[in-house]
Amino acid sequence: QVRDAYADYAFDAKKEFRLRVGQSKVPYGFENLQSSSNRLPLDRGDAFNSAAPNERDMGAFFYYAPAPVREIFRTLVNDGLKGSGDYGVLGIGLYNGQTTNRPELNNNLHAVVRASYPFTIGRQIIEPGLQAYSGKYTIAKDRLSAGVKSLSVPMYDDRRVGASFVLYPQPFGLQAEYNVGKGPGFNPASDSIELRNLKGGYVMASWRTKLKKDQWLTP
Repeated sequence: QVRDAYADYAFDAKKEFRLRVGQSKVPYGFENLQSSSNRLPLDRGDAFNSAAPNERDMGAFFYYAPAPVREIFRTLVNDGLKGSGDYGVLGIGLYNGQTTNRPELNNNLHAVVRASYPFTIGRQIIEPGLQAYSGKYTIAKDRLSAGVKSLSVPMYDDRRVGASFVLYPQPFGLQAEYNVGKGPGFNPASDSIELRNLKGGYVMASWRTKLKKDQWLTP
């Protein structure tokens, strides 16, 4: 599999305005954007990750973040506070919507927008965020189980809106995300794939403790 294959173009010397083209992470959800090396749980929550399995797709994404905020994004990662990295305070993009390493199966692009802003209250850093996407998803024949019914052209609406909240662990941390939307889902009563409502999220608390020099425990 190809994981990341993209090029960045900065429109200014401070790289506050950037365009990313290729296969890269889709800016939907805080936990989806976290590197595996920065994330506390062993796996990402299905409620958000099912929007973009493997977190990536082929597309073009525009990111904006002022220089002071870009420095905060770097600090949240470099200081071991489990930040998401620099995906801007505003991210807008168009992408295939068929997920990583899958060919495009329709002529409808997905559109995504995400806004998040980290700020400090005393020594605490809080980052709320909102995100949404919309598009058409086509189910490939090799992803349909034998006997399961679907539309003659298995193309379904695929749209969601979600909210994120992060209190970085200094020492107490709290991370929560929730999203709602519509997408293709299996209905066991009719043995078919239908457009269904979806909802889900998670809440995770943590506590960061220094054990020795350069050793941290964050259960």
